[in-house]
Amino acid sequence: MHRRFDYWFWRGLTAIVFAGTIAMCFVSPVRAAPSAYGIWRIALDHPGGPLPFGLEIAHGKAGPTAYILNPPERLRVESIRVDGDTITLAFPSYSSRIILKRGADDKLTGEAQLTRRSGPVTLAASGSRGAYRFTPSPARAAADLTGAWVVETGGDSPKKGLAQLKQVGNKVSGSVQFATGDTRYLAGEISGNALALSTFDGNSSSIWKGTLAGTTLTGGQYGATSTAPSGWKAVRSKDPSFEAVAVEKPVADRLAFKFPTSTGKFISLTDPRYKGKVVVVTLGGAWCPNCHDEALFIGPYAARRQKDGLEVIGLQFEYGDDQPRAFKQLDSFSKRYKLTYPLVLAGQPTPESSKAALGALGPVKVYPSTIFIGRDGRVREVHVGWAGPATGALNVKAKREFDETVSRLLREKA
Repeated sequence: MHRRFDYWFWRGLTAIVFAGTIAMCFVSPVRAAPSAYGIWRIALDHPGGPLPFGLEIAHGKAGPTAYILNPPERLRVESIRVDGDTITLAFPSYSSRIILKRGADDKLTGEAQLTRRSGPVTLAASGSRGAYRFTPSPARAAADLTGAWVVETGGDSPKKGLAQLKQVGNKVSGSVQFATGDTRYLAGEISGNALALSTFDGNSSSIWKGTLAGTTLTGGQYGATSTAPSGWKAVRSKDPSFEAVAVEKPVADRLAFKFPTSTGKFISLTDPRYKGKVVVVTLGGAWCPNCHDEALFIGPYAARRQKDGLEVIGLQFEYGDDQPRAFKQLDSFSKRYKLTYPLVLAGQPTPESSKAALGALGPVKVYPSTIFIGRDGRVREVHVGWAGPATGALNVKAKREFDETVSRLLREKA
């Protein structure tokens, strides 16, 4: 009896398994819905046309992480949140954010909420998967743009600068350095004789477009707040030297101020902490992209050389009369770059306000700028401007000159 039962039990089970296996062959597999992770091409509805940049969303130890891609830069997004199909990229140090929603077609739509001098600005944003910048299939490049170019801009405030470009195939990257600062990382392409470059760092943005005719580039450039293009022309340079940071002798040898931190504590050069020390006073603002690049260097430098007798104070000039918002910016900026020195609210980035803050040493000509004070309390040098990491050798030179000035002052006796 038991043998007969076992026989029919196993025969029936075998038939069920066989039937299930056959059925599975005719059932389409269930595919997982695509996630937010991967490489995206984001485009902002900029006054100069679509402004593209890359966005990488990756798995991190504590959740998703994101990076803005302006090759070769891979800039980490300060904060990312993924709620279902909604992606929020936040940049507290700029007080800006991008909100994107993924649709059933795996496309992204949303908006970028940015901070400008005139106030908040909202730009429509869209995205699709892919790594190209402007054109999926650009035409064969008419020439190789690699090298140094002297750039001149037109408009009401003409400027002269140095562009350093690198081309691989159709892809072009580089930066333009002016006396007022650099453009950070520009990335794009040359298609035929048409050049297109863009950059975006979470708030600041620009588009450069031009046409190559012989050995000359001409075109138009849209900055972060442009409503009309500023004309520019570039010719190749045989001498790529450029004075990115002007080293000036101070017009006065004393500086006095007393400004508050976000906690309400007032900072002054007469505080015991600064007696007999070399003090570097940075002049910047959270709205200033070159100030962010400068903080990348000065932050760890100040922490490393404090034991040698160096102190740093950051005088921040923020737009608007909303002090609580300004102090929040100071805190977010300090947190992003892990600054160990105090940031104080010195005023607004206007000639009148910075002149009132700095006295005879004002107004601020360029953000960022730096004031170097010796152990005896006298102002020794003023460095005007900065060259960020996108500028290569100019950045190396700016950091070397900064260190040489500090080291020379540290060797002096109080």
